[in-house]
Amino acid sequence: MTSRWNLGRAATLALVGSALGVALGSAPVQAQCVGDCSGAGEVSISNLITGVNIALGSQPVSACEAFANSSGEVTIAQLIQGVNNALNGCPVVSPTATPTATPTATPEAGLGSQTCNLLTNPTPGQATTASSLALGIFALPVPLTFALDGSLIINAGAVDTASGEASSSCEIGTLAPVNIPAIGFVCITKALEPCDAAKIDCDGGSPLDIEVRSDGNVGACTGDAVCETLCDTHCASIGAVQQSSGCTGYCSEGTGQACLNDAECLAANSGACNGPDPVGGSFDICQCQCVNGAVGAPARPGDFQCNLGSVLVVELAPPCDGTDIRINVGTTCVALTTGTATTLITDANFQPGMTVPKSGEPAGSQGTPVTCANYEAGDLTGLKIRGAVNFFGSALGDIASTLAVDCAAPQ
Repeated sequence: MTSRWNLGRAATLALVGSALGVALGSAPVQAQCVGDCSGAGEVSISNLITGVNIALGSQPVSACEAFANSSGEVTIAQLIQGVNNALNGCPVVSPTATPTATPTATPEAGLGSQTCNLLTNPTPGQATTASSLALGIFALPVPLTFALDGSLIINAGAVDTASGEASSSCEIGTLAPVNIPAIGFVCITKALEPCDAAKIDCDGGSPLDIEVRSDGNVGACTGDAVCETLCDTHCASIGAVQQSSGCTGYCSEGTGQACLNDAECLAANSGACNGPDPVGGSFDICQCQCVNGAVGAPARPGDFQCNLGSVLVVELAPPCDGTDIRINVGTTCVALTTGTATTLITDANFQPGMTVPKSGEPAGSQGTPVTCANYEAGDLTGLKIRGAVNFFGSALGDIASTLAVDCAAPQ
């Protein structure tokens, strides 16, 4: 996190310089106070110079966190307090008082939990709604796009004053079912188990774009456990980590037993049968989904990633009540970012060289962050979140899908 203040360099140096002569004669008092970089109970000339350098941006806040305020900034008020402590001595700590921790490395309060109500009104000049799910299919020249309606919950923790970063997570509030012809009504609900936390970068700098790369055939397997090992190796070879894997002809959840179709796994409460439905002749093929979440240009202030824990099932008709499940895809963590999210499937539909999108170029789009001050104020207006997740073996073949979530103004 950088320091922000309004006085110029000359004014600051004059302010500190006018106090140096007097400060040289100040008697130290054993106490911890603003400007006491070493915890020695006094503010020295070198401490004051360090404070000025931090305020001017030539040194990081970590050079003397005793100058930082509760927001992790070195302001003119903090410099003045440091000068006063150099002139008059640090405040005396009562011998009977319980010692308090030095305020160095104390994080800001958490940014809080905010609701993103999905923007659904069409934007002038656009053919689709603002928040949408796009399905890329090899046989079609353009993706199938469906409106998304509902809400997401964005959580952000305490900001580290040195890095300007905080942990972030996200979860589904409500999402209306998505009617996809030839597939059914896709119901996406909140997962019971949370996904791994990610981060928000309040002052920018960390690459936070997301690349999802999936391969429909990375080799032969004899079960999901074998495929998981193959996918770990495959994903690492392209600089990514495994997000999901599955061996065709085995159930995606439960004991991973052999299967011929989704109905067999559904009856056993074991997810879906990996591969086409029915599997047909496509048995024992390992399929991987890999994610790289540290790519792209340096993040803008407020950019973040999170992993959306989702339970995805396909039902014959709404509402999403679990009474007519056709396909149980199971639980997945969908990678989201306010940066750029892209996706590409290779060896799609088990065919070497076939890709989705058909062009062989990744599909995706870029989001838009809001500042951390917006999170504190509870205003996510203008926040645009992007995500990507792929699916193998649907009724339409392998699908490379992207999410666009735009947040509406608070009501």
